[in-house]
Amino acid sequence: MLNIDPELLSNASPSPYRTAFEKGYRALRFDEPIEQEFQAFYTEGHLMRVRLAAYLIIVLYAAFVIIDITTLPAEVAYWTTRIRIFFIIPPFFLMLYVSYQPALRGWVRKVVPFAAITAGVGTTAVIGAAYRLGTQIPYEGILLVALFIYLIACLQWRRALFANGVTLAAFIAMEFMYQSNPQFRLYQIIFMIAANAVGAYGGYFLEHSARTMFLVNNLLNELAELDGLTGLSNRRTLNIHLDRIWRQAIRDQQAVAIAMIDVDHFKKYNDRYGHAQGDAALRAVADVIAHHARRPLDITARYGGEEFAVVWYHPSASELARMAEILTRAIVALDMPHADNEIGKLSISVGVAMMTPSAEQSSADLLRAADGALYDAKAQGRNRVVVAVPEDHAASPRRVNAKS
Repeated sequence: MLNIDPELLSNASPSPYRTAFEKGYRALRFDEPIEQEFQAFYTEGHLMRVRLAAYLIIVLYAAFVIIDITTLPAEVAYWTTRIRIFFIIPPFFLMLYVSYQPALRGWVRKVVPFAAITAGVGTTAVIGAAYRLGTQIPYEGILLVALFIYLIACLQWRRALFANGVTLAAFIAMEFMYQSNPQFRLYQIIFMIAANAVGAYGGYFLEHSARTMFLVNNLLNELAELDGLTGLSNRRTLNIHLDRIWRQAIRDQQAVAIAMIDVDHFKKYNDRYGHAQGDAALRAVADVIAHHARRPLDITARYGGEEFAVVWYHPSASELARMAEILTRAIVALDMPHADNEIGKLSISVGVAMMTPSAEQSSADLLRAADGALYDAKAQGRNRVVVAVPEDHAASPRRVNAKS
């Protein structure tokens, strides 16, 4: 069973993935919606193996058809070949078809268990048909089917367990119907149960490892994209996101706004209350800021040190000042003492700028405009908002000042 480096987990920001690690998943199940995300991850990650497994089964059973025709009595081969050709092999062609069709990709998780069950029950039927006609054929193939379902078919553990349970029940029923030697019957059933036990053991840990890798991948992505202290996006992620929506805004002819936020007199706060309390203050500010970007194309980020940023896509120019003022009042409402601040409490200054992008501009122009507005807010006494409002959506702003 794979273990995660404790240092990686301790450095990760609070998130559903970290929660899943800490909670554990011995039952091979995450809470929603992480479970749905894992299902999609598992399907996409195992598509190539699903295809190779299907090709392998088709080739092997085609080879068995030839062996049946050339080695078995004609009346036995008549039934065994038809079971293989018309019952076992077709679902694997269906597996291949849905795996190559992006629109049908969601059916992979349903078709693979169906194909596994037909392979198990079909192989049992082949053995039973031969028994019924007085011919005993090697039963080792049914053991390989059990291991195939657990370890190669890329089935998740519960589905593999169900498919092999159906196969095992069919096999036991067949043995009691057609195997006249009680000792031989007992040995075959025991071997089949043992094969299932070995396969189930290996299959469980394969899926557990897959779930661990899923969480590790997402935690690493979060470490690369999120600020470790606050859990907001980091500056790199902000720049990538801002460039992306800037290009989209050019195509859609929509405005983009950014609020640059600075915690007032934060160096003095650190000097007076200590860095641990300073970190707690930044986390508290971040928690408030995080609630001000709820739409898919909006983002909140820690820009660096005590600076934060909020990006809004297609905002209302008339609402920008009000949204920023709500933010400043929410920080003051935290009621965190700050003896070196004019109001005696923790506060922020906010500079907001908005542009409708053009090909001649870049997102750096918007950042500079917001920085200029933030500079004005701090120069005018802090704990206030300055908004660079576009005139007729031009790049040149006019200033709207608001004190919280």
